[in-house]
Amino acid sequence: MLKFIKAFAFAQFVIFTIAAQQYDWKADFHYFFDNTEYEGSSFAEPQTMTGIWLMPEGLVTWQDRHSLHAGVDLLKIPGTNETVDKVDLAIYYEYKLPNVQFRVGSFPRRESLQDYNNFFFKDSVNNYLPMMRGIYWRLGGDKSFFKAWMDWVSYATPASREKFFIGFSGKISKGLAFADFQSYMFHNSVSRPADKNDPGVRENLQLQMDIGLKYPAGNNFDGKISVGALMGYERDRFRDEMYKPMGFVANVDVEYCGLGTRNEFYAGNRRMQLFDRFGGDLYWGTQFLQGKSYLKSDWYVHAIQSDWANADIDLILHVSEGKVFFQQMMNVIVTLDQDMKHAKINNPFPWMKIFDH
Repeated sequence: MLKFIKAFAFAQFVIFTIAAQQYDWKADFHYFFDNTEYEGSSFAEPQTMTGIWLMPEGLVTWQDRHSLHAGVDLLKIPGTNETVDKVDLAIYYEYKLPNVQFRVGSFPRRESLQDYNNFFFKDSVNNYLPMMRGIYWRLGGDKSFFKAWMDWVSYATPASREKFFIGFSGKISKGLAFADFQSYMFHNSVSRPADKNDPGVRENLQLQMDIGLKYPAGNNFDGKISVGALMGYERDRFRDEMYKPMGFVANVDVEYCGLGTRNEFYAGNRRMQLFDRFGGDLYWGTQFLQGKSYLKSDWYVHAIQSDWANADIDLILHVSEGKVFFQQMMNVIVTLDQDMKHAKINNPFPWMKIFDH
């Protein structure tokens, strides 16, 4: 009789748990076009990057804070003969409250590391490597927060080296003033078994700290100014070679009615001293940091801006080696889910507010 009661109680618990679950779906569409005119640069090569990502995903949510996600990321590069050029898996658990978020598994990078600039991750990383595989933890909201994360890039095999990131970032705001930081360590270890021709471990660490003022978005205007330092540690253990570059950074951002400019400046020691040896296998930031100074000036328009669709057009100037290089970008991101009928219907062309006055 006791066994029957226990079995009945367990069955009731399972039925209640299943009934309490919520089954949802979502699908992300991302089109990117990125043309770089870097002819004449000693650090970066000209290229055109374009692609279409489709990311369907199913999820199960329970207790309004736990969810399990599973989906697939499909990349089509226009002009190739392949139906699908790359297939990636998204599968992760998420715990989410208003001021807490925890993810573990394989999940989108752009939803997690928005506060990192191209000193850390260049455009091609975001275009072709959109997934993180590891752990992400955030405490706080938009104005003040702390993040810790790990991204396991590759596993040690005879054909690949062990590679992973460990990163921390955070921000504190009080009124218009703020202080923030972003950091990561990229550990590039050996294959298994170790390659006798390439046995060494190499590492790349970066830390950027800033203080500044941010004008809160209102009256269709948003602005930010900050200054700080970018520090690094680059090491080739096998050759016992290391560098500790340090430099000054400044940011000036202004946006009005969806038209804006973002400006990042660096001056200091040359970085990426091991680039000729290891290239993108060790460095994931912009190659222009190999110079003593670098200015990136991004002029953009939010062509579409809403809860479910966003389109940005950018004209970017890169000032390096006493020359000016150009880059044109377009990104269209659409997110569809069961709640899209409740999404806010914003002005689809925010820059047109200029003509409302």
